[in-house]
Amino acid sequence: MVKSQKSVTAILIMLLIFSAFSGCGGEENEVYSGPIDIVLIMSANSGTLEITKGNGNETIEQQTNSVEIEFDLSNTTSGSGDITGFTIDPGDGSDMIYSNGSENGVFSHEYLVHGVFEAIITAMDSEDNERSIAEEIRIDYNQEHNNQNTNNPDVVWVDYIGPSTDIPMWINVSSEVTNLPAGPGSIILGGDDPITVTWTLYDGSNNIVGNATTETIEDGDSVTYEYQAEMPITIDWRLEITLEDEGNVNTETIFDISYDHSGM
Repeated sequence: MVKSQKSVTAILIMLLIFSAFSGCGGEENEVYSGPIDIVLIMSANSGTLEITKGNGNETIEQQTNSVEIEFDLSNTTSGSGDITGFTIDPGDGSDMIYSNGSENGVFSHEYLVHGVFEAIITAMDSEDNERSIAEEIRIDYNQEHNNQNTNNPDVVWVDYIGPSTDIPMWINVSSEVTNLPAGPGSIILGGDDPITVTWTLYDGSNNIVGNATTETIEDGDSVTYEYQAEMPITIDWRLEITLEDEGNVNTETIFDISYDHSGM
């Protein structure tokens, strides 16, 4: 009898919890019944921010290919008045886009940071009605960082991090180091020695990710370091490349970050 009472009590508690959650969900999914019909056509809802860096006279030259997304609201209407304006919050921490209705309803935004962002689009009409909708924008990240003929490779950082609403699906790191071939006088001058290289990868909390990897690279040869992490909590990672011997190298390091969780 005691067992039966406990079972009934447990079932009642579960039903109460389920009812509470069901009520919350219904409020969140409430259907809009106002007069404004937002018609939004986007040129894309995802893209890849591409960063290219390289050393030159101990400075880093940089090229950035941003992601530009167009929001076409020109077919938005209201059943109780004229559309008088729009606002767009891109969700990436940049300034709000405002319109007083005099434009053609087509707006562009340049995403210069990576992450998953919730863009909030709002339409207003002449009767002071408003309606807002949300659109998810996914900006992945690819950085290629090259050093040429150096004995002190740059530290490679993940940068341009935005206020993302989600963590990445994965981070890929690939770094190739080439021991530059010695010239014609290398046998006499001793310029064909191997070079010992160490790759050390750090996460955003300054912890070493995996293990530091050390390789000895013969003259003219290349070695590639690779690492992949799934669903990392922090993304402000960095890769340090250190040389333990005299001699110069070329490096080609790639950080590739994807926020696409659709395959899960």
